[in-house]
Amino acid sequence: MNVSAQEFVRSRPAGRNPSAIGALAGGLAAEGRATVHDLVTFRDPRWTVLTLAQIAASTADAETSLQTFHRCPTCVETGISRFVVGRRPDAHKYVIAGIVEIGIEAVAAHYLRNQGAIRKWYWRYIWTLPQSLSLYEHTRADFHNIGLRLTCDPTGLKCF
Repeated sequence: MNVSAQEFVRSRPAGRNPSAIGALAGGLAAEGRATVHDLVTFRDPRWTVLTLAQIAASTADAETSLQTFHRCPTCVETGISRFVVGRRPDAHKYVIAGIVEIGIEAVAAHYLRNQGAIRKWYWRYIWTLPQSLSLYEHTRADFHNIGLRLTCDPTGLKCF
């Protein structure tokens, strides 16, 4: 055997991985690509239907909110969404917030669906939680906006 004393491998200190941020960004990008690919090719029908239902519910919520703001100049956005889109948002704020929200939740659900422990009975349904909660909240807000019966004074400044 030919062994040389010059073969030295330097060890890294614990907790210092210089490529950890790069690995995380690469993993998110790969999962995002896989998510878009599965959505476009309709590879996983249950996940795709849930994603399309979430898109439809958030679009209906944004549309009914904008119609309410058009009818009532004194109405404002309530709930946690006002911190994201503002008190009287325009359509472009709803579009940007919807793309970010649906994108994050779709990637999270896709990751949970494909990376989960299949043998666990509860894991088979956990992947639906990110999108199902959003779907419920947007549907509830949509029906709330539709159910508003606003009457305004003749000047249109006060609605009740």
